[in-house]
Order: sequence, then structure tokens, then C-alpha cells
Amino acid sequence: MKQLNLILTSIAMLVGLFVLVSILTDMDAEQTAPAEAMNDEAADDVQMSSADTQVIKVKSGGALETPNPLGEISIGDANAPIKIYEYASLTCGHCAAFHTEVLPDLKKQYVDTGLVQFNFRPFPLDPYAMTGAMLVQCAIPQARLAFLETLFKRQLQWVRSDDPLNSLRAYAKQAGMSGENFVMCLQSEANLTAVRSMYNAAKDELGVQSTPTFFVNGEKVAGNIGFEAFKKLLDKKLKKMGIEAPEEKESSGL
Repeated sequence: MKQLNLILTSIAMLVGLFVLVSILTDMDAEQTAPAEAMNDEAADDVQMSSADTQVIKVKSGGALETPNPLGEISIGDANAPIKIYEYASLTCGHCAAFHTEVLPDLKKQYVDTGLVQFNFRPFPLDPYAMTGAMLVQCAIPQARLAFLETLFKRQLQWVRSDDPLNSLRAYAKQAGMSGENFVMCLQSEANLTAVRSMYNAAKDELGVQSTPTFFVNGEKVAGNIGFEAFKKLLDKKLKKMGIEAPEEKESSGL
């Protein structure tokens, strides 16, 4: 019986992935290379920051003010004077670089001091990024941030593995998700629709074309511009509000 259940679970996982791939074929594949096709040159790029950045004024509202239907993934005070929304793909190398190299310092100096609330929004650019985004949202709220950061920190390990889906299942288990819930999450049309709705709103209403893309109090920042550039932008906004910029502190990680 146990062996039969294992076989049925494996079949359900494959069916769920097949549905994901089928539905995602109409996404703009040219925006990024699929994770499973990542070559050595692209993999090395994970360690780099995006050089192609731009800062554009956009009106707040719409997609930014519409809560994540599956629950926001946020850190920081909800009443912080600056709110950052990040749209990112879990298989995006520049996104991983931001989360491992930049966000810890932003958290230490701006989030932990009550000046910034940081919000993550999924913008999956390939089937495995969509799968990971759905799984993160299906985890219990207390485990979502840690699960998200694990997938970014270990990005090269799971996207280059022989079986990325099985690797995601292992990470989901570490986040407290049972095998049954893993399958149910990936088979849920409601979960898939919710993540796709955020993707479409960001693309159509906010003009998100690549990842990571940030909105800092409604100001669009395309690309991982690095900590120093973020610091200048945040300090400038704080100064306009009459708020003193924080003193630099050593990063202790997320």
C-alpha cells in the first residue's frame, strides 16, 4: 500500500508539472532563459548584479495596492515611511544576487530600524520559477520568508539538479509541507491563477519586463542596482520626509 501511494504521488506530481508547463507556454519566454536550460555562462551570471537599470516615476495604486491574494511575504513595520515591492523570479540569477548580497544590508539598516517595509511579489519567468512561487505561497505564513530565501541561496543547486521538482519537494518538506500538501499545492488551479494574476498585473499595469524590478514608494527601479545605489535612493527619500538617514551598520544576514 505504501508503495502504491508513492507511485500515485509521483504521478500526481508529474501531472501537476505538466499542467504548469502547458499553461505557462504563453508567457514571454524571451524575457529570460528557462532555469532548466541554464548553461555555465548563465550560471556564472548568478553571482553578478544587473548593469541594465533604470529609474522611472510611476503612479502608485492598482497592482501595487492590490494585496497578494495568497498572502503578502513581508518584513518590516507596516507603518514604515518607505515601502519597497520587489517583483522577482526564483530562477533569476540577479534576483538571487540581490537576496544574498544586498537585502541583508538593507534589512539591517532600514527594515530593522522601522524605516522600510520590504514586500516580495512573485514574477515567475519559467515553469520551475512558477512551481517554486506556488510552493512558497502554500507554506505556512511563518515559514514563507525562510523558504523563499533558501531557494534563492541554493538556486544553483536545485536549478542545475537532475530533478529540480524533487529538489523543490525536499525544500518544501524542510519548510514543514507534507507530501500530500505539496501535491495539492501544485494541482491547485486557484493557486496558479493567483500567482499568474500578480504576474499579469505587474506586466500590464506596472510595465515590469525583467527581474528583479522594485517599486520604492511607487518609484520603479529595474535591476539589482546594489546596496550603495539603494542607500542613496532611500536616504534621499527619507531626507525629503524630514527623517534622518540611519548610520551604517555591519550586516548580520537575514
